[in-house]
Amino acid sequence: MEMRNDRAQNCAECEFARMYDFGSRIYYCDHANRTDDMGKLGVGELPKESPEWCPLRERGDNQDTDADKG
Repeated sequence: MEMRNDRAQNCAECEFARMYDFGSRIYYCDHANRTDDMGKLGVGELPKESPEWCPLRERGDNQDTDADKG
């Protein structure tokens, strides 16, 4: 069963999303705590939601979990 995070970060609004043009526009994440070595987000356009490895998505999940414990 897949759980959906309605508070998932939108890469288009993220300050860590970067783009370089090498024949086509390649988007990547420049966050120091990303767990994906390459940080590749997409070619041509950004994804609608952040990838599973996004550190900001994880932080959002942890905040929800901590609030439930208190």
